[in-house]
Amino acid sequence: MEKENNKNDYVNSKALFVLKIVTMSFAILAFVIVATAMLTRWIMDLERKTKESNTKMAKAAAKLNKFRKDRIKHILKQRKLQIKEEKKDKKRKNFDRAKRMSDADDIDPDTDENCDDISDDEIAVNDFDKELSDILQDDEI
Repeated sequence: MEKENNKNDYVNSKALFVLKIVTMSFAILAFVIVATAMLTRWIMDLERKTKESNTKMAKAAAKLNKFRKDRIKHILKQRKLQIKEEKKDKKRKNFDRAKRMSDADDIDPDTDENCDDISDDEIAVNDFDKELSDILQDDEI
């Protein structure tokens, strides 16, 4: 029995208890390191994806802005062409009106059977046309 008592009791010894504590501490430390590494990796991946999505959004916004600018330029160009066309039409109408007036001046009202006296309504319409053309000319200047 003495032999058995002299034998170290490894199961209940203090050294084994300390060794268990140190081993558990290293296991916990290893777990914390692995968890930190995984979280760091996930955060880096998330940051990279965020940057990619931001660049995609920035590219899309740039394309949208370019499209808007091109559309505005197109509209302005069309408006300039429309204004030119309106000016040509107005010149043509003014030329035609002047030509009709000169042709009307050439006709002798005494000899022409179709030229009757101008009624008050026709005079009012002509006055309105003159005022309207004056207003339009003032707007262009």
